[in-house]
Amino acid sequence: MKGHQSIVIDLSKDLTVQYLLSLRHHEEEVGLVLKGHLFIEYVLNQIIRKQFKSSGTILKDPRSYTFSVKLQMIYSTGYLHPYLFSNIRRINRLRNHLAHNLTLDLNESQFRFTRSDGTEILIKKHGKHPRYPARHYCKMLCFGTLSQLRNHFALEFGEWPVHPDFKL
Repeated sequence: MKGHQSIVIDLSKDLTVQYLLSLRHHEEEVGLVLKGHLFIEYVLNQIIRKQFKSSGTILKDPRSYTFSVKLQMIYSTGYLHPYLFSNIRRINRLRNHLAHNLTLDLNESQFRFTRSDGTEILIKKHGKHPRYPARHYCKMLCFGTLSQLRNHFALEFGEWPVHPDFKL
C-alpha cells in the first residue's frame, strides 16, 4: 500500500479478535499454539494467493508445500520481513515440539519475540520458578505474531486478512 491511507477495521472480522475469542475453548498449550499456527497459516496462504502466479498449485499440494516450505518461499521472495519470519518460525517450532510431547517445559524453552524494529525481547524470565504458566507465554507469542502479520498484510494489500467462515 503506497502512502498513508486509513483502513477501517471491522473487529468482527479481525483475525486477532478471532484468535482471542477462540482461546476460551483452549486451556492447554497445545490448543493455544495450534490455533495460533492455523490462523498464521491462513494469512500465509492469503499472501501466496495474492503474490504467486502458481498459488493454486502451491495451495493444493500440502505434502510438497508444507508450512515451513511456504514460509520460506514467502520470506525468500521478500514478501515477509525478517522479524515476522523469526517469530513465525518460533511458533512453528513450538507447534512441532507440542505435536510430539505432552507438555512444555518452561525451563528448557526460550520464549523470545522479535519486535518490528528488530529488537529481540525475552518474554520469559529465566529462573527456577516461571512467573506465569506456559500457556501465558504461548498466548503472548501467538497473539503478538498474529498481530504483526495482520498489520503487515494490511500495509501490503490495503485490507485485513479475513477468514470467510468466522462469525462473531
